[in-house]
Amino acid sequence: MLSDTWKLIAVAICLVLFTADTVLKPQDKPNRMVFFELHRGDSPTMIGMMRDDLLKLPGRGASRIRNALARGEALTVWQYELRKTEDGSYQEVPARQIELGSADAPLVTFGATVRLPDD
Repeated sequence: MLSDTWKLIAVAICLVLFTADTVLKPQDKPNRMVFFELHRGDSPTMIGMMRDDLLKLPGRGASRIRNALARGEALTVWQYELRKTEDGSYQEVPARQIELGSADAPLVTFGATVRLPDD
């Protein structure tokens, strides 16, 4: 049986691979959400931006967001939160839209890690 740490690592790897696949593939793919982490406050927050919107920004991966913010552009992204479903599993769901400003440029990293709560 896998420990919670290994489950968390497996989920994080899947999210990074999914995000990398989404950003690096040709544009004929359907529009998807690309996930990043915002390191404001005590713990990182998962944020997402639609792939088509991300690809309009110059650069690669999180540098697209960081560079746009550093240039003074404000970006609106979705903030995600972890919710427990009826069957007891957890699901990341969009909670609200937030605006990122130039001060957030160094706080954004490519990919996201899902942190399961201690039950």
